[in-house]
Amino acid sequence: MVPSSLRLALVLLLVAPFPVSAQSLGLWTSPAELARIPAEGCAWEEVLEAADAANPAEATIADQDSDNNVEILAAAIVWARTGTQSYRTKVTTAVDNLVATGYPGDRTLAWARETGTYALAADLVGYHPAAFETWLRNVAEVWLDENDYTLLEMYLRRPNNWGAHGFGSLAAIYAYLEDDTRLAEVRDHWIQTVIGPAPESVSFDDDLTWHIDPANPRWINPKGAVKQGLTIDGLVPDDMRRNGSFANPPPNTTGYHWEALQGQVMAARVLDRQGLGIWETSDQALKRAIVVLQVTWETAFGGWKAAGDDEWMLPFIDQAYNTTFSSAYDPCSDRIWQHGKNAGWGWITLDSIIFADDFETDSTSAWSLARP
Repeated sequence: MVPSSLRLALVLLLVAPFPVSAQSLGLWTSPAELARIPAEGCAWEEVLEAADAANPAEATIADQDSDNNVEILAAAIVWARTGTQSYRTKVTTAVDNLVATGYPGDRTLAWARETGTYALAADLVGYHPAAFETWLRNVAEVWLDENDYTLLEMYLRRPNNWGAHGFGSLAAIYAYLEDDTRLAEVRDHWIQTVIGPAPESVSFDDDLTWHIDPANPRWINPKGAVKQGLTIDGLVPDDMRRNGSFANPPPNTTGYHWEALQGQVMAARVLDRQGLGIWETSDQALKRAIVVLQVTWETAFGGWKAAGDDEWMLPFIDQAYNTTFSSAYDPCSDRIWQHGKNAGWGWITLDSIIFADDFETDSTSAWSLARP
């Protein structure tokens, strides 16, 4: 056990030139929080590598597979930790390029995966041009995609990975715009769809076999849900059905059961930092959604735990629920400290571990990850 006084002294040696008391709470993180985390080690190096790769000329929300949004977010994080101006310039230039492009085209799934992350990055570097605010409003509520839906309309309809990514981006957009009314509305819609009965706008797929109660379908199955001997507590039914109809053992043919959580975890962090937390909603629904895959089904069947670009969520889940899912991964070869389709960079969560009362310098501690 490292004494508190020594722990604090070690961290203060590595503090960036941002006075903690002078920083506000940002949408994703803040300079004050980042100043407490050592800027070294494999977790930090993942952020730095992406920040260096970020190219503002490639800023887009029309390509659902583009990593530019998360790379620009990494650039914002590096600027906030180091003060190196070139990284902030990447963010502001990317934002200006998005505004110059105007209507993006493509589908709302692409808009949902990509847009909110640029808002998080702009907020972190303190960039709030009126033209970007107008552009974000247009993306959320005005422009129609190729299916004739706005991003907000799509979110209100689809309780799956589409709507989940929409939830994440809309939470970031409305928090950035300081639109408390809309922010509360998108939060309340998710809560009602999780606890049931779902609002009339919600459209579930016809295959309701993964719902514990097809007469009362929900975004996430309620606590204690078991069907034909199979635990489906915490499952996202409208994405699980894309693996096939209900069966025991469960079919595992897609990754949508994990992707359905990415936008919800992003939204949960943003909302929590706005005083509108959802981590505890419906018997900790988001924790249960992780546990059924990461623990229950992984133990019973194998092949269900987070892998690839879904790993980024686990440090944020660990921070929210004081769990230790991240410790099962190799910090320097797995993608635990990287990004997903819409957000990431779990390095930013290390401050809560470094200052925990039970901090220890073992092989999975925050300090060993920061100082290899």
